[in-house]
Amino acid sequence: MGTTGRNGGKTEKDSTKVIPRGLTTWTIDERFGTIIPTIPDTVAHLFQNDNATEGRYGEYNTTGNLGAPRTPRLYNGNQDYAMASQFVFDKPYGFVLNSVRDCAFTNTKSPITNLSYMTQGNKTNGDDRLRVLFATNAGKRTGLGFKVDYLYGRGYFSQQQQSSIASKIFASHRGEKYQMHTYYLLDRTKNAENGGLEDDLYITHPEYFSTKYKPADMPVRLQAAFNRLKLNTLFLTHRYNIGFYRHPDSQGNPIAKTAEVKVDSLTADTMLVAKAKDEMADSIIVSTFVPVAAFIHTMQVDHNRRYYIDNRATSDFYLHDFYGDAADSIYDPTRYISVRNTLAIEMSEGFKKWVKTGMRLYATHEYASFSLPDKARRMQTEHYNYITLGVQLMREQGRLFHYNVLGELRTTGADWGEFNVEGNLSFNIPIRKDSLNILARGFVRNETPAYYYLHFHSATAWWDVDLSKTFRTRIEGELRWRKTRLTVGAETIQNFTFWQQIQQMGTTAADEGETPAATSKTLYGVCPAQAEKNVQLLQVGLQQDFTFGPLNWENRLTLQKSSDDKVLPLPLFNGWSNLYLLFRIAKVLRTEIGADVRYFTRYYAPAYVPMIGGYAVQDAEHRQQLGNYPWVNIYANFHLKHCRFYVMMGHVNCGNGNYFMTPHYPTNQRVLRFGISWNFFN
Repeated sequence: MGTTGRNGGKTEKDSTKVIPRGLTTWTIDERFGTIIPTIPDTVAHLFQNDNATEGRYGEYNTTGNLGAPRTPRLYNGNQDYAMASQFVFDKPYGFVLNSVRDCAFTNTKSPITNLSYMTQGNKTNGDDRLRVLFATNAGKRTGLGFKVDYLYGRGYFSQQQQSSIASKIFASHRGEKYQMHTYYLLDRTKNAENGGLEDDLYITHPEYFSTKYKPADMPVRLQAAFNRLKLNTLFLTHRYNIGFYRHPDSQGNPIAKTAEVKVDSLTADTMLVAKAKDEMADSIIVSTFVPVAAFIHTMQVDHNRRYYIDNRATSDFYLHDFYGDAADSIYDPTRYISVRNTLAIEMSEGFKKWVKTGMRLYATHEYASFSLPDKARRMQTEHYNYITLGVQLMREQGRLFHYNVLGELRTTGADWGEFNVEGNLSFNIPIRKDSLNILARGFVRNETPAYYYLHFHSATAWWDVDLSKTFRTRIEGELRWRKTRLTVGAETIQNFTFWQQIQQMGTTAADEGETPAATSKTLYGVCPAQAEKNVQLLQVGLQQDFTFGPLNWENRLTLQKSSDDKVLPLPLFNGWSNLYLLFRIAKVLRTEIGADVRYFTRYYAPAYVPMIGGYAVQDAEHRQQLGNYPWVNIYANFHLKHCRFYVMMGHVNCGNGNYFMTPHYPTNQRVLRFGISWNFFN
């Protein structure tokens, strides 16, 4: 019996409540709901890079601001997988928007709340990001929660604001026979478009100007233009397993049924019952359910809208006026609706010793509609129905060898020409107390380019074209040994499809304050294009980490070469390196102090085109090279119990240099950054 304190309350010994802590997270395969274990987003290492639009390892080009559109410098073919998604306008915003394949589900022993806040700069030109995650369980098998990610980047250059909110509600149930995963994604983003600097010399050679310009004062091309996205996704995947219960003994050998202790609880002596249970404890094993087959249903509904708005449209930026009325404002909408249902039958692997391979047979139906304006600005809608038939073979159990092969064929009812065959396999070779992992993966795809490469209508970009199917083959191998990872890949692409930027010098009326009667400015347009010849790609990547006591050195280095840099430009070398000291203060405060650098060699980096809100290959006659410039950050990263926080000086080496990742869009200059993330269990 507890004692009572002076105020009538119980002592700390009696009132202390032990809260169980434990968090498991996983993602799922979007076709079949297969569970893919992941690491919870509570890891302190590299937390300071979680708020970097250019990626944790600096592998993306951006237009500079937090949450701005970005494009990868490392090409792997999956960026252009049209059979996965026809809506291409959300791809540059992968940093701020939810991704179906990256949505994590949770199982937690007690409700958990995570609050994360990251900021840089001041309230005039800095940015803020707030993330809230709540997850709880309704029993041991059912988890649910929500996540909200709000970002507001004011921008250091004129007309560069970016705001977005990505939210999701999720739930899962992982029973022996019935499993279910579902979520609803609601994403909104608004990106201000400035068209880039009027002259790169403001950055590369500021001494040419009599006035010293601050970033916010440097003249830009657009003043009131915006790209807006409104995305809604409902996803559900569930399965029902059919199987039997296996009753193994303490050595794992199957027996007829679990040993039981049968006693009359009303008359038996309590001590005798306990003794009988203790004597038979070794033979009492909980039975396990062994699935033999499963019926799977997956549904995904997307309702996406995209708008391009320019409230002060002028003739000194846009090459075309397809409506022909020279309006002083632009409003270009498009809408995409997709309803996809997949039915699958699965035969499970390993329910008998001789069954070494699992198999899935599936069929998918997708209804898709695309709405674009006509010449009278009335929205016109096209409807498509896609039917896909496929089979998957997989071996996921076992210690040494695994594989997964999938083949599918898609048709609109009139054309069966689209197909996708992809697969991966892995070998684990035990060596002493470790193992050498050998992985191979690849795909062969023949697919029609995404709808918006074939059709697009707006005031400044307009096309309806017929393009050939793109045929691509990729093979990749990887070796993993302790802290070393070596990857070699090759890809061949026939009819490579891309957006092509168009530049033309135009003469327009002089801006207010200019002395000449007229001035020449570059006018921009864009159109789809296909490579006339096959494009080959070769990549070699090395991930190598070193540890020397408290000193750690991490490296991610990639060599890649495209056979035609006029259609697929890539930097020959891309690297990220991180050098830091790892130690503890007072034995409790985990501390990392170090610096990282991202670098790529000079190449014709893709240009950003506001009219489509995406990246295009630079105009062949006016293209410029970027790169050969290091971006260096220094940081201190800390972890104390359930709290992570960091202080970082970003782009510490900023000076007079070519710090562009995208033509005419400089990255942010030197700025102090701070972030904190706290987990609460209750």
